[in-house]
Amino acid sequence: MTTRSMTVLMIFPVMFAVHAQSRDERTGFSVRGRAIEIALSPDGDITDVRSPRTGWHRNVRGMTTLDSCVRTGTTTVRRTSAGGLQFRKAYFAPDGTLRLSVVDTFTPERSSIRWETEITGGVRPWSTGICTSLGTPDTAGVRFWTSWGDPDQVSPEAWAPHPDGWEYPLLGRPLRDMHLIYGGHFGKGGGYSVPVYGLMYPAQGRAIVLAMSPEDPLLDVHMVTTAGGDVRQTRNFNRLQAGRPVRFTMHIFLSPCDWRGIMAFMTARYPAWFLPPAPNADRVSGLGAYSSWEGPIDAAKYRAMGGIVNWKASFDFSYMGMFIPPVASDTTPWKRFDATSGGEPAPRETTYTTIARMASYAARMKSLGFATLNYFNVTEFGGFSEFGKSVAYPDPHASGDADVWRNPTAFLYDHFPGALLFGAFGDDGWSTRSPAQLMFPRPSFRDRPYWSWGGAVATDVGDSAYAEFLLDQGRLHVGKFPDAQGIAIDRYDWLNEYNAHADDGATWIAGRPARALLNSYKRFIPRLSRIMHGRGKVMFCNPHMCRLEMMRWIDGVYTEFGHIGFNLNMAAFLTPDKPLLCWTPDSETVMKAPDRYFQRHLLMGAFPTAPFPGNDHTIGPSPAVERYYLDYGMMFSLLHGRKWVLIPGIVDAPADEALCNLFTCPGRVVIPVVLGRADSAHVRVTHPGELGLARIDSASLWFPGATAPVKTRIAASGDGLEMTVPLRRGCAFLVIERRRVAHTPHD
Repeated sequence: MTTRSMTVLMIFPVMFAVHAQSRDERTGFSVRGRAIEIALSPDGDITDVRSPRTGWHRNVRGMTTLDSCVRTGTTTVRRTSAGGLQFRKAYFAPDGTLRLSVVDTFTPERSSIRWETEITGGVRPWSTGICTSLGTPDTAGVRFWTSWGDPDQVSPEAWAPHPDGWEYPLLGRPLRDMHLIYGGHFGKGGGYSVPVYGLMYPAQGRAIVLAMSPEDPLLDVHMVTTAGGDVRQTRNFNRLQAGRPVRFTMHIFLSPCDWRGIMAFMTARYPAWFLPPAPNADRVSGLGAYSSWEGPIDAAKYRAMGGIVNWKASFDFSYMGMFIPPVASDTTPWKRFDATSGGEPAPRETTYTTIARMASYAARMKSLGFATLNYFNVTEFGGFSEFGKSVAYPDPHASGDADVWRNPTAFLYDHFPGALLFGAFGDDGWSTRSPAQLMFPRPSFRDRPYWSWGGAVATDVGDSAYAEFLLDQGRLHVGKFPDAQGIAIDRYDWLNEYNAHADDGATWIAGRPARALLNSYKRFIPRLSRIMHGRGKVMFCNPHMCRLEMMRWIDGVYTEFGHIGFNLNMAAFLTPDKPLLCWTPDSETVMKAPDRYFQRHLLMGAFPTAPFPGNDHTIGPSPAVERYYLDYGMMFSLLHGRKWVLIPGIVDAPADEALCNLFTCPGRVVIPVVLGRADSAHVRVTHPGELGLARIDSASLWFPGATAPVKTRIAASGDGLEMTVPLRRGCAFLVIERRRVAHTPHD
């Protein structure tokens, strides 16, 4: 049992024996465990959630529906061998010619009720929105929380930037009319990143929670809430057909009225999606860089800022996808992809590199104590070259040239022409779609590729030949660069697309089969993981869309849009146990409000990008801005290896004084107290024994710009610890060292 699981079992008591379900005389039926009981109507709709221990309960409205379909016939009910109930219902499609079956099964498990939905289609393939709802008709005093990027944003089309571009995401809000997209949009927001939400009842200190499984075949998913208490999540484009049932799993559970309890369940129930596969992932943390600079650097300065993880701006590659070309030897040079940040050929610039040079760079960075991540991409191929400014379409010719790799167009058509992506939603790629098209996608099949940065084309890794090529590139990385820590995979935004010229057997759009690039990726990434993790390397990603199931096999995140507050928040919910690095595009972004900029990163456990030489479309060196990086450098240094602690109520400060969070790090607990509104803040920590703080050896405070810490007193209070923390520039970084680490939640 993992220590994280032990923590959650403390919060959500284990159901050692299943209580038999019985008929509820008021509503129909009930399914009961030790921690939660649900009441169900004769049609299998959820009408009530209660605590069997205390009798606390609330009226709810929960059910499965199919968009535009009509329920027909009689619902059949049967008991299951696992102590649950199964409800079988029939639906007719709108034209009345297609009959579909929906089976909802409710089973008590440990601390939740598992809700499984199985949909079977008719004689011909079809698709419609599959809706799971769990809301409440009694909204008085109810607060709603999910893993949103910005709790003030009610849809992708309604984003108004906050003065400093960020809003605190850890408090519930009243139920409102809201339309969120699972994964969000890196430029338009309006999303949530972990498929879980809670109906919070602050007066009673409880929350009713619905969680979706990241193992489910989730494609296009939307959450719609109303001020009247409805909460619906709709899944689109799943193929429904006889003989091919589509299955989804949800969990209903009671939690303390705290987002930490909600997230604790998810991390314990689905640890493989939250824990990094690589045991050395925590060592790859520090301030980000995106630089091709290979000259001298002031290593001491960057160590004082918190260290460097350089996602090497690999214009080292010959062109996109050809990261390590098939050259004769490790010392054979090739022309680098000399491009501007906008993807145009760099004027008057021609540079060369070799495998040996790239390996030497990684070794030198490692000797300085810094990490190198090489560039990788599974959704784009090609680019400008001596043969043209972009990949040509259609195929202009077949090539038998032994050096065909130099010509990206010829190489693509000779080796994997089936990798070209032909979209199912018109000329606008996902990244440039309007808010209306994001919320209400209208299919429009495309018969030309999408061209992308540098003249590359968008590609579908579901093509087997293309997948094998990329796996070979992975093998070259681990073989040729022993001192690089691994790779960072770019451009996850393309994974929201659907390939209208392929068929994954699971996707159906506007009467046609398609292949979801999400499905292509999920089949490919475990194979790349075996190569990289098998040799001790890490895999980071740049999640233009933040979805939990994409984090399986991924060790950390470097988000290109992390300077936008909603991306920082959504990425943080994906990485409670993984390193999180965030883009900082320029000095202006920092200098608008430098203290607030760094303090929100500390609060969310994230590292900003450093002003590093050679950074590509990220912040460059400047004495004015470097001053602030050095002011906060010790705090980021102490944040290495941080893990979120998800014990409800573990730390708190009065909202009118400051915001705070609590992380465990190797050998210590750290508490950033930030964005203060007073000269000091009263901080309380509960469950110190769970943090390994039964004996406190020392506690110190770091302030912005300080060269040494200040010792502080911590008083025992009941079952917790209390301290009054002075603030400077609205901030204090509390560090509690510990000798003994026992039952620590996330170490």
